[in-house]
Amino acid sequence: MDFDVGARLKQVRVKHGLSQRALAQRAGVTNGTISLIEQNRCSPSVSSLRKVLQGIPMTLAEFFA
Repeated sequence: MDFDVGARLKQVRVKHGLSQRALAQRAGVTNGTISLIEQNRCSPSVSSLRKVLQGIPMTLAEFFA
């Protein structure tokens, strides 16, 4: 099963009305990090993804459901 983390993150971010910059500020990461993940140019570690999702807020289970 293939799961597109980048597309899912973008979908969730847009659904919550957040820009990449706003999510990055809330999550304590750079907006470049959010951009790279959404473009699937880097694969976030579980801890990195958890940190990003705390800015939404959303659990890993909800993200992958």
